[in-house]
Amino acid sequence: MKLERQFEKELAGDLRQETASKLQEARKKPANFKELKQEIENKKELPQDYESWNSVKEGFEILKKNIIGKIFKTEKYREQEYLLSEILKTKKEASIKEIQEEYQEKFNKILEDCPLSKAEREKYLSTESMEKMSLDDYLTLLKRLSGEAFYHVTRYGVRENTFMSTGGGHTEGKGNFINSFNPLLKDGNINSFVSSITRDSSRAKSLLDDNKEAIEKLKKEGKPTEKIVDEIMGSLGSMYFLDRESTHFSYGKDLHRMYGGEKDYKFYFYYPVEYILQNDFFQKTRETQINIGQGYYHNRGGIDQQYNDIEIFNFGKGVPTEAGILCITGDIKVDPETGSQYLLKNGKPEIDENGEFKKPEKTISSKEYWESYFKIHPELKPNKIIYGEFSTSTYKSDPELEKWAESKNIFRQNQEKTNEFKEYAKINRDIIRKIFTNILQENYTDQEKIK
Repeated sequence: MKLERQFEKELAGDLRQETASKLQEARKKPANFKELKQEIENKKELPQDYESWNSVKEGFEILKKNIIGKIFKTEKYREQEYLLSEILKTKKEASIKEIQEEYQEKFNKILEDCPLSKAEREKYLSTESMEKMSLDDYLTLLKRLSGEAFYHVTRYGVRENTFMSTGGGHTEGKGNFINSFNPLLKDGNINSFVSSITRDSSRAKSLLDDNKEAIEKLKKEGKPTEKIVDEIMGSLGSMYFLDRESTHFSYGKDLHRMYGGEKDYKFYFYYPVEYILQNDFFQKTRETQINIGQGYYHNRGGIDQQYNDIEIFNFGKGVPTEAGILCITGDIKVDPETGSQYLLKNGKPEIDENGEFKKPEKTISSKEYWESYFKIHPELKPNKIIYGEFSTSTYKSDPELEKWAESKNIFRQNQEKTNEFKEYAKINRDIIRKIFTNILQENYTDQEKIK
């Protein structure tokens, strides 16, 4: 699918015709002395637009008067002829480029002013279409969308970016090498916390291992397994409905500085808001946080958007990675063996005498590393990658988008749908409870069982 060509035919027929005529005239212009001379002989004068180019006019006059040079093709004559031809060639190319740029600017404005119709949304914004779409077509389609987007950061490398929030610390794995990126590519979906555990119970084991001291303390206090599970579930729960059953995104910009791994080494997925709203996804924002379509990225308290507080729910299916654009910083100097900016030993960065992370002596660019990696592992390579940052945003209020987003808000669904949400949450929390119970029972020396 070549969307640009298709949209040109559908939306810019008159502009294409007008531009084609301009290009046809521009391509007739002389690109060397011989062609200019022929044109002058036909028109009996220097073309008017060349009169304004003193270098062309003067160069032509010099060559015309240099009869001896013309006859004997002297070195000076050949040099003057070459210089004039270069000027003519440059002028012709500049004229063609100017026409093409003017066309692209006007065409982009047409796309911006022609939002997708309902039928076009169904055609182009379906998950199947978005997954199959090439990067070029994807970027063309974005020109007909609002510019509002969701971002999901993932980690590859030593975790340096951490932060504290009102809900607690986001510091897990600080100073360690963390790779949540490759497993995400392998899975093919950005999953919720709940889905991650129900699909792979080993993740629950890892979670409990990270909290082993707290669990051992509860065991020493004589807490039965059931109560310990209650504690675990309580720590994983939330006052926000479907918080753990949703996939979390930021809105308006990527939040690598909060959730990413190594400093300035970004890995994130980009999704236009309209893709989420068009499909079987439901969204919500936390109280006092920004709302989609309002044209600003601050919460009601005036604080810049800083958390992954847009929650996307679709009954555990996850958000397909192929439906978005993967963005990787491409100019970071990394170890060719690991892809990290730092020297690693046993999963941790080596420390120098100043307490800083050591950097490898031999490096390649991060783009080179991942291009090589994807050649070796083509099955993991997404079909839309940008090596660098990519973002779109608008500070314009969009009532239509805001209304559309409200219609997909979790809290604005009918009772039947709300009951579906609640039943899904109940079933999956029961599944997680069972997973945690089984893991904890295996750690009890008396093999205590829960009825």
